[in-house]
Amino acid sequence: MPSFLNDFAMLQNPIYVVNLYNNPHISQSLFISGSRMSLFLSVIPNVAFIFSLYEPYQWSVYLLSVLLGLGGGVLWTANGEVIAQNSPGDTKPRNTGIFWSWFQLSCLVGNTFLYFQLGDTETITDETRHIVFLVLGGFSTAGMLVFLLLKKPPRAADSEEIREHQTILQPIKDGLRYAVSRKMAFLYPSFVFTGLSMNFWSTMLIVCVGNVFAKRKYLALTGVCVGLGAVTGGFLWSSLTYKIGRRGVLICSTLICLTCYTLVFLTLPFDAATTPETRAQDTPLFPSNIYLALLAAFLEGLGDGGFNVSLISTLGALYESNPAPAFAVFKFVQGILATAAFLYCGVLLLPFQLLLLAVTCVVGSVVFCVLDGVQDRQVDSSQEEEDVEPINA
Repeated sequence: MPSFLNDFAMLQNPIYVVNLYNNPHISQSLFISGSRMSLFLSVIPNVAFIFSLYEPYQWSVYLLSVLLGLGGGVLWTANGEVIAQNSPGDTKPRNTGIFWSWFQLSCLVGNTFLYFQLGDTETITDETRHIVFLVLGGFSTAGMLVFLLLKKPPRAADSEEIREHQTILQPIKDGLRYAVSRKMAFLYPSFVFTGLSMNFWSTMLIVCVGNVFAKRKYLALTGVCVGLGAVTGGFLWSSLTYKIGRRGVLICSTLICLTCYTLVFLTLPFDAATTPETRAQDTPLFPSNIYLALLAAFLEGLGDGGFNVSLISTLGALYESNPAPAFAVFKFVQGILATAAFLYCGVLLLPFQLLLLAVTCVVGSVVFCVLDGVQDRQVDSSQEEEDVEPINA
């Protein structure tokens, strides 16, 4: 692959590894500083990383990649806690969908801006790079400051009262207890898939497109399509959850992801991810077509969004009283698989990577549906008991 694409993929490694190491301590960070301040502090490395690319030096980029890994896990866990605390009753799917759409809007807007900046060039000039990272850094700084304007959630007072009676090690104990619980075990296969999928849409799909098609704007356009699919999915899946349930959403998302992997398998060369110095040499089953590649990117964003919206809302519902340790477990497992995916993505031929994604997608969906069915039966039985009590009285 072109050298800058190789460097782009290599940057993901310290982020994933440090994120993985830091995850067991994340709930402690939230315990100490609270979710609002944790959100603000965890975004500082993101902003610094973006500005460092204005004039990149190897030492600064890799150092900030490490700090980015430290902040990333805290950011996601704090997001999950804020969503759970501000989503009473059955509003969690709706609020999770809104969050996911706004989160992925950055992917859509940022890549759209990059697309017009790159134009038809096959190289990225210093002037273009300076403009891109100044603009993206400015938007990121504004977003970081918005976190300070967040109000305390309605149940923040209860949470603070609980914290007063807990030790600083209690979040770690809660996380370990959640990690070995039966409910969490049913979610692990879906966690595994989202970790592999995150590496696929954020790194490998872009690398494959860049290794097959010469124009650099196609890299940005791939990101635009992933973001468009994710934004669409956030609103679509959150509304469909109330009509077809989380099981229906997971089944639809699974079919969409499998369609994406089929398109990639048929239209991209098998060595699209494993040629570090030259462009792909293998002949695909069907002629490579940028429009089919972009369609696959859209479907990947759409399907991945269904899994994430369902998982985030489910974790918020199952662990409503203390969501931070549950989300820390989620990000820990996801980080393990994202790191593993990085290690094999430049070595394993594309068909085998797609097969692994397809298998974990199906298994994760099936096991999640089993858990969701068990939860529905428990809710129905508890409602029946409530209806019977007044009659017996």
